[in-house]
Amino acid sequence: MYRTLVAFCFFSIVFFFIYSQSAFAKECNPQSPTTFIFKKEIQYFYISGNVATFDPCHKSVDFKNIDKKKKKPLVILIHGGSGKKDTGQISSFLRSNNFATLELDAYQMNGITDYNQSNNSRKYSNATRQRMIYSAFKGAVDWSMKQEGIDSSRIYIYGISNGATVAANLAAVYDQSIIKAVISEGPTHSGMGMPDEIKTKLILVFGKLDNFGATKKDGWRWIFRSPCFMSISIEDAPKGNTFNCNITTQSGDGLVENHITWFNKQKKKNKNIEIYYYDDAAHGIFHPGGLKISSMVFKRKEKEITIYSNTGAKPEALKKFKKDLLTFVN
Repeated sequence: MYRTLVAFCFFSIVFFFIYSQSAFAKECNPQSPTTFIFKKEIQYFYISGNVATFDPCHKSVDFKNIDKKKKKPLVILIHGGSGKKDTGQISSFLRSNNFATLELDAYQMNGITDYNQSNNSRKYSNATRQRMIYSAFKGAVDWSMKQEGIDSSRIYIYGISNGATVAANLAAVYDQSIIKAVISEGPTHSGMGMPDEIKTKLILVFGKLDNFGATKKDGWRWIFRSPCFMSISIEDAPKGNTFNCNITTQSGDGLVENHITWFNKQKKKNKNIEIYYYDDAAHGIFHPGGLKISSMVFKRKEKEITIYSNTGAKPEALKKFKKDLLTFVN
């Protein structure tokens, strides 16, 4: 009798494991590595063909702090140029304040496994990065709405840097009945650009010392303009300010409009949008190590170009941002 009971329990556990694994596997969306080409004339990698879509079974996906008994608000965290590590500090803070979080690495889903260690990491253009990020995270939003254990009336998107630009575009895809609000921290001034019209509440966040990626020391994120050739118009994304100002089509003075101009246009359309500025803060307010004032020198076509890269924030600035962030999402 004892052996029979043990055998029954064993096979029940095995059956349950196999069933649960197969049930979960039905949701999986395995990806083939994306093909990249290197354009020597501009020294950047570009995507050839399609980018990866969201795979909930991918090893980089973290869907954490879920409680099926008491549903929690969810924040979908969209990383920037350094991949998933960009959002680690933010997600820890949010989970400690009773939020569920969803993170993933769009680069890894596209077969870039050594992104943070590779010397080639900076050779992927912002346009290329944002194509990967947009595709993966749009799928992540659609997937998250079907999951148990979250309060579907309180789903937020938080994007940083390249991810902040993607977040702003997702604010033009989903209305407030699906995404309650979007936080776009330090959106880039090159890549897919900003959408013509947002559909849900959006907050732009800038550290007043954020000149990351600019070729001028005072090239602050909200006023700096990048050349059209550094931008793209993504076919399945909302139409925006790079539609007639991109790598294949240029208009006007050949520069994409800056974020403050875009913000004012949204205001004139009576869109629900605000800007938060923070003293003693730069790019990536949650960036570990505090405020760091720095720059990098690159060689492009035998010319030396200085790229400014202020990051982080002083403790008081970070403390204020944390308080504002919690006030906003609560």
